[in-house]
Amino acid sequence: MFNFFQLVHNENIKIYSRVRTWVMLGIVLLTSLLMPTLFYFIDSGVGMWSALGALQQFWFLPTVFGIAIAADSVASEFSRGTIKLLLIRPWNRMKILLSKYVSTVLFLLAAYALFILPALPLSALLFQTAAPSGAVGEILNSVAGNMADEFWRSLLLRMIPGVVYITIAFTFSSVFRSNSLALSLTMVMMFVGGLITLVVNPAKYEIGRYLLFANLNLTQYLYSPTGEYGVMSLGFSLIVLAVYYVVFLVVSFWVFQKRDVAA
Repeated sequence: MFNFFQLVHNENIKIYSRVRTWVMLGIVLLTSLLMPTLFYFIDSGVGMWSALGALQQFWFLPTVFGIAIAADSVASEFSRGTIKLLLIRPWNRMKILLSKYVSTVLFLLAAYALFILPALPLSALLFQTAAPSGAVGEILNSVAGNMADEFWRSLLLRMIPGVVYITIAFTFSSVFRSNSLALSLTMVMMFVGGLITLVVNPAKYEIGRYLLFANLNLTQYLYSPTGEYGVMSLGFSLIVLAVYYVVFLVVSFWVFQKRDVAA
């Protein structure tokens, strides 16, 4: 177990020793601090949770940067020729690949933490207002509580697809051994998935309910238990995503285990 943690530590060193990693994290932090500040100067009466909810419109930043790290994780070892040096060490391939995957997931979680945590105290400070007493105050506190609950649920429902996306990029990186191809394919899937879902509408075609893209938008269940198309549920989408998730991981580990790197 200690050896595995050491492998994860080594992978984290590789990730955070690169300037581009800190540039990406800097962009995430800047967005986290800038958005509540802009909302304060535009309309200081919107409230803390409204400002934080608007911040989530940029949820794609941690996900896109996580995809970039995942796409580079395995492919860079092949492109730099360091994969042979990695595989001659006394660790089996499964542990090596798992350590790389765990490090990418940890980066995604770190990016989301940097995306949300700095904005929380800043928004609380900027939008601090004394609630009126009496019935009006109780109503306002209830509304704020509902908005807070919605914010945290929405954040969780955005992070789950983020993990799926980096898993897809990680799989492409393992299979194709090309950072640019893995990144490009994942980004194409990310941005054209909605178009594919429109063509194979789950409300019209049953097969559309089982498409990956139709189930990635989990926030569709925040306001409707049957989602945007009226034929699915949150539990159904989570099961579909779990199946795709397992398939992508199995493909990654199977290809990496069987791949010949002697040439």
